[in-house]
Amino acid sequence: MVDTAVRLTEQDARAIVELAALAPSIHNTQPWRWRLDGTGLHLFADPERLLQVADHEGRQLLISCGAALAFARFAVRSRGLVPEVTYGPLEETGPPTARDPLATITVTGRQPATAAEKDPAQAIAARHTDRRPFLAGERGRLGPDDVSALRRAAETEAAWAWFVEDTDSRITASVLLSRADWQETHDPAYAEELRRWRRDSPTAADGLPTEVVGGVAESRQSEFVLRDFDVARGDTSSVAPSRGTPAGGGAASASASASVEHPVLLAIGTDSDRPVDRLLGGAATGRVLVTATERGLAASPLGQVLDLPALREQLRASFGLAGHVQMLLRVGRPDPDLPPLPATPRRPVDEILDVA
Repeated sequence: MVDTAVRLTEQDARAIVELAALAPSIHNTQPWRWRLDGTGLHLFADPERLLQVADHEGRQLLISCGAALAFARFAVRSRGLVPEVTYGPLEETGPPTARDPLATITVTGRQPATAAEKDPAQAIAARHTDRRPFLAGERGRLGPDDVSALRRAAETEAAWAWFVEDTDSRITASVLLSRADWQETHDPAYAEELRRWRRDSPTAADGLPTEVVGGVAESRQSEFVLRDFDVARGDTSSVAPSRGTPAGGGAASASASASVEHPVLLAIGTDSDRPVDRLLGGAATGRVLVTATERGLAASPLGQVLDLPALREQLRASFGLAGHVQMLLRVGRPDPDLPPLPATPRRPVDEILDVA
């Protein structure tokens, strides 16, 4: 039975926002703010945290906020509250502003949460972006139930998930990722922006701490190039398309091919590409990541090719998709012999929540 006429308390809001703040965001910019008032809990963009070079459209900002919205909804439900989300009004052109909320969460009633509805909140706390090598071969293979669960997770958020499995599509994705990575890492403005978001201080509340991202991109050969955060330190010597090795690499020897990582490649998308669709794509990404964590899987984004509009459109056309790719993930099973990942810093609740 659902009780009606419930208002979120400040205590509720603080707990919800604390969990929502664990959502992934580009360069860990955490580009969101929340406001609690008598009408609900409102999610706003924080345009001061917009990446003017890597994300001048504000596309990744919206996807990041969409993931935070999904995490907030999980948190609301885990507290025995029934959430309802309304969107906008959203500007149809230009990057998001702080004038109007991106979305509002209201509570339509109380209903005890089932164990399955509490699990996502626990998975959020355990989730990490894992850029390290995944298990290879049979040990790393995703089962049919894993594939179905990840697809359902995206579809629950009015999005879709497509596993990039055919050789031609994987080669194209690898080439376009390498091209995008090369363009970004050889752009001085991009390197300077990335440098501003690198963090050496252990007390930093945002940005990219060295112990989390440093050196990972160069630690092995992969079919798909990972974003190189060490460009922020002025070292582009290791940044070249060769860091991503396309599938079916021609004259490569069998032994060399065996040493190249071949992760699962998952595209998450929406039928349209309006601002609300980017929020939905972010929410779908958040739910997919939580579902992956619940199933013992790990993931990390391959966002370079989506940063650049021309290459993003080329990727969509090459995949033969009618919709729009909002996120590209590498997915796999983490190596249990590797040490636990350190927590990525987060801004305190008092910095991102206003109570009217």
